Amino acid sequence: MTRLGLRVRAWWAALTAVLLVAAGGAVMLPAAPAYAAQIDAQQSTPTAKAQAKAASVDISCEPGVVYSVSGGGQLRKIVNGSSSDLGAPATKQERYWSVWYGWQYRDVPVQYFNGLGIGESGSPIYGFERTGNSGYSLGATVYRFDAKTGSWGPVGEPIANTGTNLVAGAVDLKTGNYYYGGYADNGRSFKLYVFDSSSDSSRVKGTIDTSADLGSTANGDIAFDRNGNLFIVRGSGTTTTVFSVTAASLAKANGGTIASSNSAGFTTNSNVNGVSFDAAGKAYLGTGDTITSYDMPNWSNKQSFASGSWSSTDLASCSSPATITLQKDVQGGRAKSSDQFGLSLKQGDTELGATTTTGTATGIQDEIVGPLPAKRGAEITFSESAATGADLGDYARTYSCTVDGKELAESSGTGTSGTVTIPNTGEAVVCTITNAPLTANVSIHKDVVDENGANKKPGQGWTVGAKATATTDSVTSNPTAATHKTNSNGNAKWGLKFSKTTGRATVAISETQQDGFEFKSGSCEITHLDGSKDTKKLTSDKSTDLTGIKPGDNVDCTYLNKVRDTALTLVKKVDNTAAAGTAKDTDWTLKAAGDAASANKTVEGKTGSTEVTKAKVKAGKYSLSEVGTPKGYEASDWVCKPTSGSGVVTSDKSSVTLKSGDDVTCTITNTAKTGAVTWGKTDESGNALKGSVWTLTGPDGSELTIEDCAAASASECNGQDKDPVAGKFSVTGLKWGDYTLTEKKAPAGYILDDTPHTFTVSGSELDKKLGSYTNEQKPQVALPLTGGTGSQIYLIGGAALLAAAGAIALLKGLRRRNRKH
Repeated sequence: MTRLGLRVRAWWAALTAVLLVAAGGAVMLPAAPAYAAQIDAQQSTPTAKAQAKAASVDISCEPGVVYSVSGGGQLRKIVNGSSSDLGAPATKQERYWSVWYGWQYRDVPVQYFNGLGIGESGSPIYGFERTGNSGYSLGATVYRFDAKTGSWGPVGEPIANTGTNLVAGAVDLKTGNYYYGGYADNGRSFKLYVFDSSSDSSRVKGTIDTSADLGSTANGDIAFDRNGNLFIVRGSGTTTTVFSVTAASLAKANGGTIASSNSAGFTTNSNVNGVSFDAAGKAYLGTGDTITSYDMPNWSNKQSFASGSWSSTDLASCSSPATITLQKDVQGGRAKSSDQFGLSLKQGDTELGATTTTGTATGIQDEIVGPLPAKRGAEITFSESAATGADLGDYARTYSCTVDGKELAESSGTGTSGTVTIPNTGEAVVCTITNAPLTANVSIHKDVVDENGANKKPGQGWTVGAKATATTDSVTSNPTAATHKTNSNGNAKWGLKFSKTTGRATVAISETQQDGFEFKSGSCEITHLDGSKDTKKLTSDKSTDLTGIKPGDNVDCTYLNKVRDTALTLVKKVDNTAAAGTAKDTDWTLKAAGDAASANKTVEGKTGSTEVTKAKVKAGKYSLSEVGTPKGYEASDWVCKPTSGSGVVTSDKSSVTLKSGDDVTCTITNTAKTGAVTWGKTDESGNALKGSVWTLTGPDGSELTIEDCAAASASECNGQDKDPVAGKFSVTGLKWGDYTLTEKKAPAGYILDDTPHTFTVSGSELDKKLGSYTNEQKPQVALPLTGGTGSQIYLIGGAALLAAAGAIALLKGLRRRNRKH
């Protein structure tokens, strides 16, 4: 109720009361005069006349047109330094008490209007009335501007304490949704609300980290481009920083933290409370009474755009700037999982923004620079750098730029940096630096276990190999040597570098076995850039080829070696060659008796049996022996050698000392001894006779002629008889078997004794003593007397022989005649 209305009503009430008292009775109070209600109606709507005069409003989205709003809710259009009011200022309803009508509502001017936002083609238009002018606990009521009537009106229910200073608002040029919010936590974050026009209600969209380059205060504004990217422009002192939120990040936000990137800080105006951009790439920063323009993205070419006593709280436009974004594409994966990359945008020497990737994800990385509004024709330099120990030489590096998804001419190449010029048409310029690894890593890990397969530990000082051979393009290895010794952790590593991303290689994996160890198991796991894995089983310490190794592969091989069982093998060999012996190797029992160090371990058995073949024993000294019944054999010394490979074995003629892991074979050879036979030749008186010749027929039927040797010593006997004494015989080197000895020629003057003498040579009878054989002397012939007597004997004998021959011939003739008759 107005003051005049109250005075009228009070005067009328007093006059009535006086009349009532004077009349001495009760009277009904008359109704308030009509002109009092008229005065209330007229003065309760102070803006009614202005609203009645408001008309439709045209909104222009051309570059160079900026809109502002004052704390009093007056929308203004600023072009070429001049401004004009659009429509009526916003009002809000105030509740009051009427004496005549009770509680009533009336429109009063707003005081803390802010958050101007204008949609694509100039519609919709939103703002909000705050509950106060300062602090971080403000609430608000959203207003919508009706361009047809030129008036503001509240929509939806007010929101209470937002926990922010509520300084900004904008309409998403892509979706038409109205967003607003303010800084919280003393400017360290920006809390963003979205207004749902279908339900006329607000909800929290999320929070953006704005702590970078923060000064003592935080004010500013927000704006959108036509692609739905959000720009939070914060003014802190005289420093302006843009925090960019992509449309994709905004779309998936649901009340939590929203990913963003921030530009570098630029010195601009102080007390910035509003921002707008246009299609030419201009930025407009507003304070209460000034608007200043800048060329983006480096906030250069500062120009005074307009000034006036507007008490402006916010700026907006419906013009969309071109933008520049730098992103990183890691194709396939990182050469090392810890590799990261720094990204930077510059205009001339001025850095526009920078970031560093994190994590191990492949593809387009979450960390980007921009999008940042940019002036048409601006030349922007983009680059990458290595971070957290990465080596860019490990990657194939290319770059390319697109505008609205189409490739920009002359904006692609190889290397770590490039330039792009913002074109006169198109909206979103996106430059991508792509890295694909050129390296592969090969690691071999060695473990060893004891004889029982327990107590695993890294194998240090083992020689392992990874020899890379290119099958496509070329490949180099670091270190260049194909073999390498494992370190104290049991590891050896190689880095492979390919000439191209299409390179392929075969890697030969191997190890060099050490004495006392044996291969137990092994495998190679190949992890590819896409995370898929292949496994190759290693079946021995011999070289195994891994084929198709390509850039980005990580090859992790393991070898497990076991201390070889301490093993002892006893072997019996029998040599029957010279003597034609009959014993077999199994006719003997072999034995190794250990000392106290070996826990008195004893192994015993026939050659070839499991008991004495690779018998598992403990380290220690073992005495070697054999027992057996065969006779006629001579045993050699024990000879001990490694069962396979090379190594040193400590042994003597009858013992061996084993170290842990030794695998030793000890051999003893028994050789059949040849036989010998002796005999003599005497006369009837037992006197030795020289000059006899004998035939010795052996088991195989072969014959030896043995002539009596008569010499000063045995060394002078070159024939079969080795006894130098005349009439005595000794024949050696006889194989086992049955023999026949026969005199072939008797001594001179003696009658030949052709009686066969048999004997047998065997292991139990190697030395045969046949004794002496006697020859009779031939009879003596009588000599004739002197005078011819001697010749008469021969004449008489001859006549007698002739007579006998004639008688025989006569007898045969008579027999023939008798047969005829």
